Amino acid sequence: MTSILRIAWKNLFRNRRRTLANLTTIALGASALLIYQAFNGGILHEYRENTIHGYYGHGQIFREGYYSQVLEKPWKRWIENPAEVEAKLSKIPEIKGIFPRITVYAFLAKGEKNLGGKGEGIVADRENNFFNQINIEEGHDIQNEKEIILGKGLANSLNVKPGDTVTVLTQTVHGQLNGAELQVAGIFHMGKKVIDDTFFRIPLKVAQELLDVKSVELISIGIEDNTDWSVVEKKIRNMDPQLDPISFQTLDKIYYQNTLDFLEVQFAFIRLVILIVVGLGIFNSISMSLFERAGEVGALRANGESRKRLLAILVSESMLLGLAGGILGIILAVGLDKSALSKGIVMPPGPGVTKPFLVHLYFEPFNFISAVILPMLAAVVAGLWPIQKLLGRSIASLLRAN
Repeated sequence: MTSILRIAWKNLFRNRRRTLANLTTIALGASALLIYQAFNGGILHEYRENTIHGYYGHGQIFREGYYSQVLEKPWKRWIENPAEVEAKLSKIPEIKGIFPRITVYAFLAKGEKNLGGKGEGIVADRENNFFNQINIEEGHDIQNEKEIILGKGLANSLNVKPGDTVTVLTQTVHGQLNGAELQVAGIFHMGKKVIDDTFFRIPLKVAQELLDVKSVELISIGIEDNTDWSVVEKKIRNMDPQLDPISFQTLDKIYYQNTLDFLEVQFAFIRLVILIVVGLGIFNSISMSLFERAGEVGALRANGESRKRLLAILVSESMLLGLAGGILGIILAVGLDKSALSKGIVMPPGPGVTKPFLVHLYFEPFNFISAVILPMLAAVVAGLWPIQKLLGRSIASLLRAN
């Protein structure tokens, strides 16, 4: 086998023009496939990062049964001992961020304008670094307990800007009216109209005072990116069976998971079309080069070479061509990523989003493996039919081909 591979390798350099033409075809096909896969990966990676670092974290923790039910008095099923739960969570090494939160439905008043909104009480000094997909358009993030940030649409409707004061009015869990005057620290947009038009964020302590509670509704968590969520989920459930950890894929099924499923099916179909087109190009290139060698094959046959040995040599040539073409394709794709595509590709708003986003090629290890294996398989398969046709002809007809 080693001698056959050595002969096949040397044969590639006997006609460098023909080999270069085949390598170019295979390398361009492998590069196109790799770039397309990396582009798809970039889109999916961007969606994932926007979902995790825009709002949910890698997952959220509720009291058992809270998330799956609609409750008349939901605050009775909130996490009543948040400090103890946070202390337990901090002992799980995979968890890198702990973010307690409370949802607040309130009216925001500025002058004669009074609008309803959905807000969230947060620990700002923890969240500001991790949730970096909240785009502050004006002003800054919350920096003290007297500040509030508003969604762009809500701020426009109230006609407020950073530095203005708004009044937040709501009911406590006991049914009493409560309110607080807060200064607008910043105005943000997340690209989702439903959030930008109604959403606001206030310090967690202020939210607890407005609702007259000491509990928290949920705890968002951030984990190491290479950690499987199921591992963290199992540890949390073992730590406290009363807690219910839920991944961001489940929490945002409509925006993230449904979009992911849709795009993966679409990408798979287009990837199949690209594979067929690339395969046909490789087939045409290799077939032409093999038929050009009919006289050479006839001479070898006349000198006593067996069909079986010639089949092994020619198939090995196709395999080595595919392997070398795949490697060149990877070099070309990575080179383009580092040069022409280094600044990313600006994409129009996706499903459910109102802002454009920037996509960078996102290479995964499997992409490089497939960029080598698929062209190699395509080259071997493309060569089988013309090789069989050549070896099936008589020596006389092959020699006349010269």
